[in-house]
Amino acid sequence: MAKATLTKRLEFCSSHRYHNPQWDDAKNREVFGLCNNVNTHGHNYLLEVTLRGDIDPVTGMIINLYDLKNILNKVLEQFDHKNLNLDTPYFSERIPTTENFAITLWHILKKHPDLPNPDALRLYEDETLYAEVNASFMDGDQSSTRDSALIARRYAFSAVHQSRTGNTQGHDYDLWIATKGLISADTGQVMNLQTVDQIVRTQVLTRLDQRNLSQDQAFANIPVTDSALAKVIWDTLVPHFKTPPLYRVSVSQQPGTVAIYSV
Repeated sequence: MAKATLTKRLEFCSSHRYHNPQWDDAKNREVFGLCNNVNTHGHNYLLEVTLRGDIDPVTGMIINLYDLKNILNKVLEQFDHKNLNLDTPYFSERIPTTENFAITLWHILKKHPDLPNPDALRLYEDETLYAEVNASFMDGDQSSTRDSALIARRYAFSAVHQSRTGNTQGHDYDLWIATKGLISADTGQVMNLQTVDQIVRTQVLTRLDQRNLSQDQAFANIPVTDSALAKVIWDTLVPHFKTPPLYRVSVSQQPGTVAIYSV
């Protein structure tokens, strides 16, 4: 029987606090920054779920869309307009980071008797951050008791460059930096976001933002394209991402078009 994937998006709201009770207040503030605010903070989450299953020869679907929406809404009732730390049982011993939240949702959906198997799950905390898990992450390496996830961070910069005709062109670039690895039991994170921000800011944004890319040594012998820019950024960042390693660089200068460089 033929198989297909189906992706559904839903929005919901939750609040949380990053806090490790084994650490003192000073260390929590140092590691988590504003995310350690005792009064918590909230997000408008966007959940993107991709399911894989057999196509029913009668309906032509892997699952009825009305049923899927109801099931997912029922699952999200446990989290919508809730304090993840206090109002749910899932984070009594784990920090409700984006990574841990995505893993939690994955396991709930994986066990649901009326759903096809999840193929991928992406949880946007906001427009600049998402965590992603998929079947290869979750079912692949069984040697570790810790879960793996991908975390991606969005940045923006503006730059100009010379076209092949010699004209100067300016663009506003969207940049996504993704890393994949094991989730730390201490922080609930694949990699500290403050560290990621610092690396990208010092190694990439300071170098490229408000600059003429054609004058950068990396483009001395190649034209400035999104694909070339993605590789230059990849080569720049790789030495600074050891554990976890850099996983993917995405560059876009216009909606609907993206250049990706990855492992």
